[in-house]
Amino acid sequence: MPGEEAERFTEAVLALVERIPPGSVTSYGAIAHAIGGSGPRRVGQVLSLHGGGVSWWRVVRADGSLPPSHGERARAAYAREGTPLTADGRRADLRRGWWEPADDPGEPTSLPIDVGATVEPTDVVSDDPTDE
Repeated sequence: MPGEEAERFTEAVLALVERIPPGSVTSYGAIAHAIGGSGPRRVGQVLSLHGGGVSWWRVVRADGSLPPSHGERARAAYAREGTPLTADGRRADLRRGWWEPADDPGEPTSLPIDVGATVEPTDVVSDDPTDE
């Protein structure tokens, strides 16, 4: 991602994470989908490098877990905020604490990032030699 686009993506990720309400969580993938232009690993990278000033613990893996290195600090934040956890206390309970970025009434998060040509369904190349 070129510098200006990377900066806009970083700003969009951080702005969206700031809007996650206390006691709620969303996933890296949901943020990536809401913003567009990249995937969940890129969101994780942004939070790893620049997320110290936002509520990073409110962003979890698709199963509600956090990387092991984040566990204790995140659990303390969950306790303070009343974030629902699974019965074993190892993951955020996504059924009860999910926040959907696409439903947020805040500013639009989609970015006008040109990451290459847009692929339309009709542009998909098939490996089947009988398709033309």
